[in-house]
Amino acid sequence: MNKETILVLLIEDNPGDARLIQELLKESRRFYFNLTIQDTLSEGLEMFLKNKFDIILLDLNLPDSFGLNTVSIIHEKIKDIPIIVLTGRADEELALKSLKLGSQDYLVKGKIDSILLERSISYAVERHNVMKVLRSSENKIREALYRSNFYKDLFIHDVNNIFQGILSATQLYNIQCENSEDSKYTLDITDIIEDQIKRGSKLISNVQKLSQLEEIKMQSKPLSVQSFLLKSIKNLKSIYQNYIINIQINSPCVNLIVKTNEYLKEIIGNILSNAVIHNDNPIVEIIIRISEENIHEINYIKLEFIDNGIG
Repeated sequence: MNKETILVLLIEDNPGDARLIQELLKESRRFYFNLTIQDTLSEGLEMFLKNKFDIILLDLNLPDSFGLNTVSIIHEKIKDIPIIVLTGRADEELALKSLKLGSQDYLVKGKIDSILLERSISYAVERHNVMKVLRSSENKIREALYRSNFYKDLFIHDVNNIFQGILSATQLYNIQCENSEDSKYTLDITDIIEDQIKRGSKLISNVQKLSQLEEIKMQSKPLSVQSFLLKSIKNLKSIYQNYIINIQINSPCVNLIVKTNEYLKEIIGNILSNAVIHNDNPIVEIIIRISEENIHEINYIKLEFIDNGIG
């Protein structure tokens, strides 16, 4: 099976740490990581400008730069690539500051294994690509969300994931059928297939709605933000009954009203579903932050979704 190639630039001055990262990346079964290593920030920046990369792994402490200054410099010089910060110590405050500066993730070297590193990289690249689509479609989203390519791209991405999930589960099922003693594992696989089919049916329904929206302009109307969030959460928990899901809503007001169309509910549902599906923790934790912003003398409601999944 052909592996997807991800071009990685590692800026790390410690040969031992660089070698460890190299070995961990070699263990991946899903991706082929084409790794380039530079040991100073200046050399790393020069290498990036001359070559194409999908992601940068950045050590905070380098011969020519130290601490958060390293993150600030690289984000000032490079605008359009995901960056994962590597450090030798677990420091929550430092991690939060690096994320606020624009880094996608923060990993402690002594606690990295091949699975964590692979997932962190793939998630960061995927999230960065989604954000690129969002930025490029910003004006279209303001005018009419359903006409932008964002939801279509998201739909294609989700359909591919569903088919891949069904394919993988079917392959596992065929293997497991040869060992009929392990019936519980076989039932788990059939549950996966059933769940993926349900997701596929929901997406097909969304495509039908999208086709109608291409011809008819959807009317905006006032909606209660908290009300439709609570309905979305209730629907999420009914779909994923086998998961323990804790969702917290942080809002400055009890009842915020926003003028929008019905399609916002579909977007919210998709974001919440992805937060559950791409989460390996025993308890799925999701925080929804609601805030008000004024941009160019227009009032907006800002929704932020934070979960405890990888990335």
